[in-house]
Amino acid sequence: MSTLILDRREFLKTGAIAGGGLLIGFHLSATAANDPAEEQEKKIPNPFDAWVHISPDNNVTLILEKSEMGQGIMTAVPMILAEELCVDWKKVTVEQAPTNPAIYDHGTGGSGSVSSCWLPMRQAGAAARGMLVAAAAARWNVNPDTCVAQDGGVLHGSRKNFLPYGELATDAAKQPIPDLKTVPLKNSNDFTIVGRGMPRWEARAKTNGSAKFGIDSRVEGMQFAVVARCPVFGGKVKSFDAAKAKAVAGVREVFAIDAVSQGAFTAGGVAIVAGNSWAAMQGRKALQV
Repeated sequence: MSTLILDRREFLKTGAIAGGGLLIGFHLSATAANDPAEEQEKKIPNPFDAWVHISPDNNVTLILEKSEMGQGIMTAVPMILAEELCVDWKKVTVEQAPTNPAIYDHGTGGSGSVSSCWLPMRQAGAAARGMLVAAAAARWNVNPDTCVAQDGGVLHGSRKNFLPYGELATDAAKQPIPDLKTVPLKNSNDFTIVGRGMPRWEARAKTNGSAKFGIDSRVEGMQFAVVARCPVFGGKVKSFDAAKAKAVAGVREVFAIDAVSQGAFTAGGVAIVAGNSWAAMQGRKALQV
């Protein structure tokens, strides 16, 4: 297991994990301190918020701390990785990173996911490609410059030797880590994936009903709330009578909440909490405020 910190935004980590193969971790979020030296002194529980794993059985997995909200990033970002890694985009599996805010930010918004992932994802893919090529060259005892990455493997042209990434992944994890600042990236004229139309990653699940949205999430003891808000900007709750709202079956509690000026974007109001969404909505209708 080896680690290289290039600066406050660029991290690369590679090594063998359970089951073997090549694991590369890198940093996408630009939430670092202004001083690179200061940032490196911080004890970060997990400085990597995206991971690429190439397993011995030739599977490529991207673990991403971004949220798919219909904008297509779970399709576009793997395309960037597949382009630099020289693999079939359809063979890249995308997994949502765990929802642990202490490790993964999951910040997604402002139409910035693709642009912010563009360079780090290319660098990670190019670094993995370079390490896999180096592993193949060492296996064949040839100059790496005589080998090329192609179709999810490495080809040595003069001998017509070909090794899939899966067979090279464990050896590649032992190779020196390329410098992300100087790792060679593909020329845009050679792109075969980026810029092409691809089927959306989540289309099938949305079509057959298996897709799980935020509103589908359920946890033990979960309650539902509806907030009655003032119809006038800047208005505040003067008084309310919760008797009729509380009389609705399923309503558990009714209380006022203060406005929050920044961050949460809420003007406050009266919250009706219930055991299900229908009861909360009916309680809101019955509320006198």
